[in-house]
Amino acid sequence: MDAMDELSNITGNFSDELVESQVPLHERIFLELFTLVALLSLAANSLLIFVIVKYKKLRKDATNVIFLHVNILQAVYFFSAPLTWRTAIYFFLDSPVHFTVFCALFQIEACVGAAIIGFLFLLICDSYLKIYYKEKYRKFCRIYKFFIIVIYILMLCTCTITVNVCFGRHMFAFTYVFIFFAICVAIAILIIIDIIHVFRKRKLTNYKDSNIGLVVANFYFLLWTPCVIFLLTSFIRGQGGHITLILLFVLGFTSPIFNLIYVYCCDNNFNVFLRQVFTCRCKEYKNEDLEDQSVVYSDVNGVQINAN
Repeated sequence: MDAMDELSNITGNFSDELVESQVPLHERIFLELFTLVALLSLAANSLLIFVIVKYKKLRKDATNVIFLHVNILQAVYFFSAPLTWRTAIYFFLDSPVHFTVFCALFQIEACVGAAIIGFLFLLICDSYLKIYYKEKYRKFCRIYKFFIIVIYILMLCTCTITVNVCFGRHMFAFTYVFIFFAICVAIAILIIIDIIHVFRKRKLTNYKDSNIGLVVANFYFLLWTPCVIFLLTSFIRGQGGHITLILLFVLGFTSPIFNLIYVYCCDNNFNVFLRQVFTCRCKEYKNEDLEDQSVVYSDVNGVQINAN
């Protein structure tokens, strides 16, 4: 029995070495870099989710609620993406099981990515209405949760359809077209709103520099645009490189890190609450306004005295 176990271990080690030897060293190095950046971005997303969920004051703002859902879906995407890449590089087409796993992960990520774009579009509308149309923004704040529910329903329905056609002949083409269409529409709208905002904000007297909606959306699309252009040109030319694509994905995956730095430096509310998290003082305050908890002392007779 020991001999059989030893033989099995030797065979397993040989198989692992064979699989790794089939993958170029530079691809494995960049894959680890990609995984590291994904984990850092996942940590940034988790920190932003924690802060928004913990402090009710942040959740009172519709912009922050939409931003919360952007971070939730990004966290899902960043957790899944390294697994998809590893499946594609190490096991793709090795067996029907590996192909099915890769296909399912790929389709789910595509649908989650489309939902992220939907929430970014909602974030853009939120910021634009908040800055220029106060009355319409009040109406938007009463119905924006309906749009959040609709985006999640569309994501689940689309995911169900695309996963079911995993063995379809044109499944990847359908996914790429779906994602490119969503990205192109969102980028076109963002560019138009950016141009309008550049000219109109000069007339504002109470404009705040902190503008999460437009800044987060601009960060996201600026960092992902090179990857989209590369994929589009590769599809047209019929050729591409794994290394270039992985590097461009790494660039796109840094968006949550930029978001965290931005809200910490430019948004007063996020700055206050993030500093409490960074200094591990979350439990020292009894409400979202960061009021100190009352301190209770005892006098010489054992009678408790409230400091407040």
